[in-house]
Amino acid sequence: MKRHQKPKHQLKKYQPIQKLKILIKKINKIDLIPIAKFGKTYGLKGEITLVSFSNPIKNILNYQSFFNQKGEQVLLTLNFKNKKIIGKISQKESVNDVKDLVNTLIYIRIKDLPALQDGEFYWDELIGLNVIDKKGLTLGKVHKIENHGATDLIFIQTESEELIIPYIDEFIEDVSPSKNLITVNWFAE
Repeated sequence: MKRHQKPKHQLKKYQPIQKLKILIKKINKIDLIPIAKFGKTYGLKGEITLVSFSNPIKNILNYQSFFNQKGEQVLLTLNFKNKKIIGKISQKESVNDVKDLVNTLIYIRIKDLPALQDGEFYWDELIGLNVIDKKGLTLGKVHKIENHGATDLIFIQTESEELIIPYIDEFIEDVSPSKNLITVNWFAE
């Protein structure tokens, strides 16, 4: 999982795509969380690439149990080849057996995620939180989080626009998922 590099208010990335929020809520009934999506087929023997939502991408190799969208266990063996994560599913022996999996999600159990220290959060914990400034003015809600290289960014939907705030100590005053609240040091016009 990706860790925000600041010592305070750390994040871990597993899935930045907003449209998965609804899917996550449905699948969470069985305590699963998306960890990757199947990419292109690889070779002719039923292998397929995976787009890992963990960072570094090799962290996905630490997991043993994988599940499909229906919550059914998938016997998936992963390898790192040519800077790619390559998956081989038991009883899938040809490219035709795996081509229907392209762009589908693969899940792990939430309980298999590493334990977090105080001040660390998974991205999904922050989606939907209300955001206020230091004066108590409501700015909006977090609707997605992305990383664009230098830092993680939180995207806040206001009544009229989208605010993008870097997830760094300079701007993030307090994060409290239990209160459904993030307090930011941000000037709202």
